[in-house]
Amino acid sequence: MKKSIYFTISLVFLLCLNCKDNQSEKLLDLPENKLQFVVVDNSKLFSNIENDSLTHKIIKYEELTTNEIAVLTVDSIPTNTTIQYYSTQVANSWGIGKKEKDNGLLITISKYDRKVAISTGLKTEKTISDHECKVIIDSLMIPQFKNRNYYNGVNKALDSLFILWD
Repeated sequence: MKKSIYFTISLVFLLCLNCKDNQSEKLLDLPENKLQFVVVDNSKLFSNIENDSLTHKIIKYEELTTNEIAVLTVDSIPTNTTIQYYSTQVANSWGIGKKEKDNGLLITISKYDRKVAISTGLKTEKTISDHECKVIIDSLMIPQFKNRNYYNGVNKALDSLFILWD
C-alpha cells in the first residue's frame, strides 16, 4: 500500500515538472523587430510624421544617455496574458537596453484591449518605479488616448520618463 502511494505521489510530481507554463508558449506570438526600430506601430496609431517624430526623439535621447526606449503598438495581446507580462517578454526578446546596464524601457499599447504598459529593465526600475509608470499611464497617456491622441499621450509620457530617468 505504501509503495503505491509513493508511486502515485512521484508520478504526480513528475507530471507537474513536465507541464509547460502557458505563458511561455505565448513567446511564439511576440512581434519581431529584426531591424531594431524604436517605434513599431503595428496598429497604425501614428501618422508617418508622428512615427518619425517619436523615433527621432527616442534616438536623440539614447545618444545623450545610452538609455534605450522602444514603443510598440499591437491590435491585441494573446488571451490569458497581462499587458505587463507581454510587454516584458517583448522587451526581453528585442533586447532593449544595454546588457551590462539593463537600461531599457518599452511602452506597449494594445489598441483593442485598451491596455498600456511601461516595462522597465531591472536597473531602470530602480530609477523609474512601477508606481511612477502607472501615474504616467493614468495621468498623461490614458486621457490623451481617450481622445485618440496616441501621439500626444506617448510624447508626453516620454517627456516625463526622460525627466525621471536623468
